[in-house]
Amino acid sequence: MLSWIRAVTRKHAGVCGGVCCAAAMAIAASSTPAAAQTVRVENSVVRVALMPSGEYQIRCRETRWTLSGKLNGKPEAITRKSGTDRLGAWQEVDARTKTQVAAIRVYADKPVVLFRDKQLTERKNNDVFPVFEALPPGLMEFSYAVNTFAKYEFGQLGGEGPWVLFNRQRQTMVMSPADHFLVADMTSGPGGVKPGGLDPKIDTLPAGFAHGTLLVLGNGITSTLDAWGSALQTMNGKQPVPNDADVVLDKFGYWTDHYATYYYKYIPKLGYEGTLMAVRDKYQQLGVPLAYMQLDSWWYPKQKGNSLAAMGVNGETVYRADKKIFPKGLKAFHQELGLPFVVHARWVAPNSPYRHEYRMSRNVILSKKFWNKTAKYLHNGGVAVYEQDWLDHNARPAINLTDPQEFLGNMAHAMAREGLAIQYCMPLPGYYMASTRYQNLETIRVSDDGFIRIRWDYFLYDSALAHAVGLWPWSDVFMSKQLPELILSTLSAGPMGVGDPIDQIDTANLKRAMRADSVLLKPDVPVRPVDAMYLSDAANPGAPMVAATHSGGELEVFAYPRGKGERQATVSLKELGVTGPAYVWDWVRHTGRVIPTGGSFPMVFETGWAYDVVAPVGKGGIGVLGDTSKIVPLAAKRFPKVTYAANTHVTVTYAAGEETVTVTGYAKDRPDVHAERGSVGPVDYDTATHLFRVAVHPARDGHEAELVVRDR
Repeated sequence: MLSWIRAVTRKHAGVCGGVCCAAAMAIAASSTPAAAQTVRVENSVVRVALMPSGEYQIRCRETRWTLSGKLNGKPEAITRKSGTDRLGAWQEVDARTKTQVAAIRVYADKPVVLFRDKQLTERKNNDVFPVFEALPPGLMEFSYAVNTFAKYEFGQLGGEGPWVLFNRQRQTMVMSPADHFLVADMTSGPGGVKPGGLDPKIDTLPAGFAHGTLLVLGNGITSTLDAWGSALQTMNGKQPVPNDADVVLDKFGYWTDHYATYYYKYIPKLGYEGTLMAVRDKYQQLGVPLAYMQLDSWWYPKQKGNSLAAMGVNGETVYRADKKIFPKGLKAFHQELGLPFVVHARWVAPNSPYRHEYRMSRNVILSKKFWNKTAKYLHNGGVAVYEQDWLDHNARPAINLTDPQEFLGNMAHAMAREGLAIQYCMPLPGYYMASTRYQNLETIRVSDDGFIRIRWDYFLYDSALAHAVGLWPWSDVFMSKQLPELILSTLSAGPMGVGDPIDQIDTANLKRAMRADSVLLKPDVPVRPVDAMYLSDAANPGAPMVAATHSGGELEVFAYPRGKGERQATVSLKELGVTGPAYVWDWVRHTGRVIPTGGSFPMVFETGWAYDVVAPVGKGGIGVLGDTSKIVPLAAKRFPKVTYAANTHVTVTYAAGEETVTVTGYAKDRPDVHAERGSVGPVDYDTATHLFRVAVHPARDGHEAELVVRDR
């Protein structure tokens, strides 16, 4: 089995300017370059051969998949090299022709193949490397379309990648560009499979230009996608972004974007400033305090006025607070509101003075001077996160070899210097991959405006892409009364915020998602479709959706029907990766039962969806569910540590002012529970359900408690 598919270790910081960092390499060439014989390199995953004719072959050892192609010209020399880069030790074969050096690199201990194509002379953009005769037969296809929000698609291979190809045994390969993500042109058709292509709008490639293509192999669909994304992050020096890295990820906030109540609208007698301050006060009074406020495109002046009617056609004239809305400026309003901001941005209007002041690419500004001045202005105005919207078209730079990276890079570096995080909105697939170059690019919108039922599938499948490349998905705004959307947004492990009318806030629902200090109680990774869904949707779309995530060892599973007459989904412990028995808690119906090793359980769609929490039962016979009043009962911000051995140890954390957390769990018999720090109340044990509940109080410092649970 391909046991090496575990996530690629991320060790190095910094941004690599190309496919690999020359300064990080040590290279050793074979003694005599020669094109008279076949040269091979291999690892435990693949064998690579490059032949004197220019033909090359990549063969996967376990699956016997073969990818074969041929260079456009006969090699003058074929060389074997070795060295190290951010991904580790490698060997490669290099074929040198009159116009290019084509290299195929394999890594000593990773299921990764890197193709590199370097131009020796200026030439037309019509010679692709790699190009394969065909893909291995019988593979199912999954990818992301080159359209707004990069919508997923089965049976198609999107032009920017990644391509995810798999069989019924879940053996998987993922292919994508390794750089120049926004000008990639991956194609598959009668003329062959060309994953290494560039957009045909680019006519000429200069001497010295290099482009890479990445291939990752493994067992398991989502795990291979994750390994591919980890490889991209490692190559580009991006470190893992914690799911509490900024205020938007850590805490609950309020949004005024499209589909929110106060999008281009406010309470007339209060004005915009007064409305937002009234919103802040109302949430505080209800015990669900806001930690930040999002200001959408209404906050800055646009070409034909600040109106909802022109929301999709008017670019920004100047990127500063509209004086009609904020007469004293952004900084003054921030000081009055007392909350950090997320601020939206569009593209530059045709009549903007910026077009005469700064170097531009189509409707976006490239100039470092603009981005540095803008980042300082936003920082001084209390901004925590900059949201760049309309990236699919209006705010997309020209398609060439320099502008996309200059636009995104100057934006990211300027914001990073001022301590601002970035969110992408309306992205194409290339933006997901390009994010691996920027440490402060932390969140991304994964589905269309307004989080409602018809968005769920796109939200889940695109969250898988976001997670793979190290981003946290944002579901977009919804109302607090929308319980399933509240659950899914919380399970995203990314931002969670609402856009309620001031008089229609569902406080009870919101309190299920957070602590008293508005810290979100969420899982460790985003909820994503289980592997079985890829197989099902590739063959016959429409079966009930099953998606899962986890908090420590506990799993959270969300399911819903996608066809007529479906009343339930059946989920196996094996599909969830649970190897022993588990206690399954139906979060909606407040019932549960033990599922034996290797068993399955139904998820019943009584409300049109189902949500279950799966707690593995440890060797001591205990299964800790956590605080079942919360959407994520065992979230790390409430239960940072749970260990199962002969005794079960549980650590509980509290927000300021919180005095009690009720811990629920399974035990075959009434357990013994005592506190090592803090205190516990009497144990309530139900002999019919085998559930125990105990109130846990913090130690004198008010922050933490520790308890031990053991089966008598």
